[in-house]
Order: sequence, then structure tokens, then C-alpha cells
Amino acid sequence: MADVLFPIASLAVLVLTAAGVVWRAGNERWIGDAQLALNARPFLALIPAAFLALVAAVLVILGVASLVAGFGAGWGFFPLALEAVIIAGFTLWIAGRPFPPA
Repeated sequence: MADVLFPIASLAVLVLTAAGVVWRAGNERWIGDAQLALNARPFLALIPAAFLALVAAVLVILGVASLVAGFGAGWGFFPLALEAVIIAGFTLWIAGRPFPPA
């Protein structure tokens, strides 16, 4: 049962995260607030993005190790890794956008 449930739950979380990112990306006011928050402490704000990239790498390693060990549920780690990459990329996209004119 876990061989099926974990990958499906991971895909559901990935789809919900992607939908949330698309929804937030369409809200210019929220993007502006996020830019101001990232600009307040630029170095400290990008630490979570770097940590998410590290988490994505660990999840891929766990997924490969699980599949090599013969656990079918290992496929569930790959959507979670992609989710971490999407969130980190969204944060970097916000940080790289130019500020709107005042």
C-alpha cells in the first residue's frame, strides 16, 4: 500500500505547490511585498533557497537508494525534490526581478 500511496501523495503535494506558485506569481502586490522582504536582508533571505537545493539533492539520493534497495515507494522522493527546486527557483525569481517604479 505504501508503494502506491507515498508516490501519489508526493505528486499531489507537487501539484498543489505548483498551483500555489502560479497563484502567487499572478499577484503583483504579493510579489512586491516579497521583493521588499528579500531586499531587507538579501543574504539571509537566500539561505532558505540554498537549503532547499540541498534538500532536493538529498531527496534524489534517497529516492535512488530506495529504488536500488527494491522499494517502489522510492519514486515518491522525486516529486518532493522537484517541489523543493520549484520553491527555491520561485524565491530566486522574485529576488532577481527589478523593483517596480515608485
